[in-house]
Amino acid sequence: MSESIHIPNQWNENDSATFLDLSELFVPGRAEQTATLLHLIPARTDEHFTVVELAAGEGVLAQAMLEKFPQCHYIAFDGSAMMREQLAERLEPFSSRIEIRPFDLAEQAWRSTLPAPLRCVLSSLCVHHLADAGKRQLFKDIAAQLEAGGALLLADVIEPATRQIADLFARQYDAIVRQQSLTIRGDLSGHEQFLQQQWNYFLHDYHDPESYDQPSRLSDQLSWLNEAGFSIVDCFWMQAGHAIYGGYR
Repeated sequence: MSESIHIPNQWNENDSATFLDLSELFVPGRAEQTATLLHLIPARTDEHFTVVELAAGEGVLAQAMLEKFPQCHYIAFDGSAMMREQLAERLEPFSSRIEIRPFDLAEQAWRSTLPAPLRCVLSSLCVHHLADAGKRQLFKDIAAQLEAGGALLLADVIEPATRQIADLFARQYDAIVRQQSLTIRGDLSGHEQFLQQQWNYFLHDYHDPESYDQPSRLSDQLSWLNEAGFSIVDCFWMQAGHAIYGGYR
């Protein structure tokens, strides 16, 4: 997603507003991704445990998680005031089980505030904003905070290995958004907005040094997860350059 459209190298509240309005159209297989993440949570539905979500956005995943695991405590981090306001409104029925905190993904301070014990850390469309070294350090920091059997589960954009693969992902992504626009709106207006916003990373931002997006290759990230101390690492879902992957302690 071309998050550098409005102000280069910086996510801003205009991007937040766009994402709130259009994420259902722009995120490939969003419902399927949510269901996949929920299935991968290392917990029984009746357990008391704590989950952290990085860049929780408008709370789609958080709501699904809180409904499926009625005893879990949920800590949602987001850097956008607009997103945090939306989160608070959407998750109001679960207010006794949630915390909503501001953060800057690249900073270290928030990592030391993570609770213990911590069962799972989730993140959707967030970690690709860190460069390679930042991702490696984040994986190590999260691994150090997780309890035994805990998991780091990421749904994110991945870097194509070649321009040829980027072109394939770009075509797949375009086709998915086109179909989702037809399914959800009954017309191509959502796809037209996708084109106008230049949201297709693989078409507009791949190998652009000015892009705010810095996805890394999937193979590298699985290696970094292993290096960080995760004993089981894998990719669990992938479509149009978007993948769900992670590791278990």
